[in-house]
Amino acid sequence: MDILYKGDERVRRSLEELCTKVAAETEASLVAIAEYHSPSQGVRWTYADRPLNERYKRMNVMYGKGVAGRVLQTGTAFRCENVADLPLPLREYPIVLSEKIRAFVALPIITPSLFGAVVFIAYRSPHALPDKKVCDRVSSYIQAYFQEREAVE
Repeated sequence: MDILYKGDERVRRSLEELCTKVAAETEASLVAIAEYHSPSQGVRWTYADRPLNERYKRMNVMYGKGVAGRVLQTGTAFRCENVADLPLPLREYPIVLSEKIRAFVALPIITPSLFGAVVFIAYRSPHALPDKKVCDRVSSYIQAYFQEREAVE
């Protein structure tokens, strides 16, 4: 991963490159990042690689709700091989509904100064989910990105 410099453009480009790398490694249809937003005390999707639309930018779910809110609340990965098996109605998972997701894994990312973030690796057609080794590697990529971003801010 490139060294990050001050300035949103460089940070954004590095995040795009990282998510593209994750998508290629996992064969994902969508890789998205959500972050805890302290002013609203909610969770917002801040970046998506290959989204169907721009709706993710307007999504703000309460802590504990939706895919990202649940992952941040529990601090554990959320794996779903078939969205028909989700515990709540599909409308409770706006990113899944909006992006027409069929299977996904959402991984928690925690750093010393970041309350929390989530990396969402999703598939729009039935697909086997990445194994634990791949998920651990992806988590370490994203965690390193956030730690470097914090260092330049």
